[in-house]
Amino acid sequence: MSVDRKDLGVVARAATALPEAADIESAVYDALACAADIDPTYIFVSAHGAEITLSGWVSGRAEISKAAEVAQQTRGVQKVRNELSQTL
Repeated sequence: MSVDRKDLGVVARAATALPEAADIESAVYDALACAADIDPTYIFVSAHGAEITLSGWVSGRAEISKAAEVAQQTRGVQKVRNELSQTL
Protein backbone atom coordinates (compact mmCIF):
# COMPACT_ATOMS: atom_id res chain seq x y z
CA MET A 1 0.00 0.00 0.00
CA SER A 2 1.32 3.39 -0.99
CA VAL A 3 0.71 6.48 1.16
CA ASP A 4 0.99 10.00 -0.16
CA ARG A 5 2.33 12.72 2.21
CA LYS A 6 -0.62 14.98 1.44
CA ASP A 7 -2.94 12.27 2.72
CA LEU A 8 -1.16 12.28 6.09
CA GLY A 9 -1.66 15.99 6.64
CA VAL A 10 2.07 16.56 6.96
CA VAL A 11 3.02 20.19 6.53
CA ALA A 12 6.58 21.22 5.81
CA ARG A 13 7.88 23.85 8.22
CA ALA A 14 10.81 26.18 7.89
CA ALA A 15 13.37 26.21 10.67
CA THR A 16 12.68 29.02 13.11
CA ALA A 17 15.54 28.57 15.56
CA LEU A 18 16.60 31.72 17.32
CA PRO A 19 20.28 32.63 17.49
CA GLU A 20 22.18 31.63 20.64
CA ALA A 21 22.48 34.25 23.41
CA ALA A 22 26.24 34.64 22.81
CA ASP A 23 25.60 35.25 19.11
CA ILE A 24 22.98 37.88 19.95
CA GLU A 25 25.37 39.59 22.37
CA SER A 26 28.08 39.72 19.69
CA ALA A 27 25.64 41.05 17.12
CA VAL A 28 24.50 43.82 19.49
CA TYR A 29 28.13 44.74 20.32
CA ASP A 30 28.91 44.92 16.59
CA ALA A 31 25.83 47.03 15.88
CA LEU A 32 26.68 49.45 18.70
CA ALA A 33 30.28 49.74 17.46
CA CYS A 34 29.07 50.60 13.96
CA ALA A 35 26.36 53.03 15.04
CA ALA A 36 26.94 56.74 14.64
CA ASP A 37 26.78 58.88 17.76
CA ILE A 38 27.45 56.01 20.20
CA ASP A 39 30.66 55.33 22.08
CA PRO A 40 30.25 51.70 23.16
CA THR A 41 33.44 51.62 25.26
CA TYR A 42 31.57 51.35 28.56
CA ILE A 43 28.42 49.61 27.34
CA PHE A 44 28.00 46.03 28.50
CA VAL A 45 25.59 43.65 26.82
CA SER A 46 24.16 40.51 28.33
CA ALA A 47 21.58 38.20 26.84
CA HIS A 48 19.15 35.81 28.41
CA GLY A 49 17.52 34.10 25.48
CA ALA A 50 16.33 36.85 23.16
CA GLU A 51 16.20 39.45 25.94
CA ILE A 52 19.12 41.88 25.99
CA THR A 53 20.23 43.98 28.94
CA LEU A 54 22.34 47.06 28.27
CA SER A 55 24.28 48.35 31.25
CA GLY A 56 27.15 50.74 31.78
CA TRP A 57 27.77 54.38 31.09
CA VAL A 58 27.46 56.72 28.13
CA SER A 59 27.97 60.46 27.80
CA GLY A 60 24.37 61.60 27.36
CA ARG A 61 20.68 60.82 27.23
CA ALA A 62 20.71 60.72 23.43
CA GLU A 63 23.21 57.85 23.54
CA ILE A 64 21.05 55.96 26.04
CA SER A 65 18.06 56.11 23.67
CA LYS A 66 20.11 55.40 20.55
CA ALA A 67 21.79 52.35 22.12
CA ALA A 68 18.41 50.84 23.00
CA GLU A 69 17.12 51.54 19.50
CA VAL A 70 20.17 49.92 17.87
CA ALA A 71 19.92 46.87 20.16
CA GLN A 72 16.19 46.45 19.44
CA GLN A 73 16.84 46.45 15.69
CA THR A 74 19.46 43.71 15.97
CA ARG A 75 18.43 40.34 14.54
CA GLY A 76 17.30 37.93 17.25
CA VAL A 77 16.56 40.58 19.89
CA GLN A 78 12.99 40.50 21.15
CA LYS A 79 13.24 42.70 24.24
CA VAL A 80 15.71 45.30 25.51
CA ARG A 81 16.21 46.25 29.15
CA ASN A 82 18.06 49.53 29.15
CA GLU A 83 20.00 50.07 32.36
CA LEU A 84 22.49 52.54 30.87
CA SER A 85 23.26 55.66 32.84
CA GLN A 86 24.74 58.99 31.98
CA THR A 87 28.23 59.70 33.26
CA LEU A 88 28.53 62.59 35.64
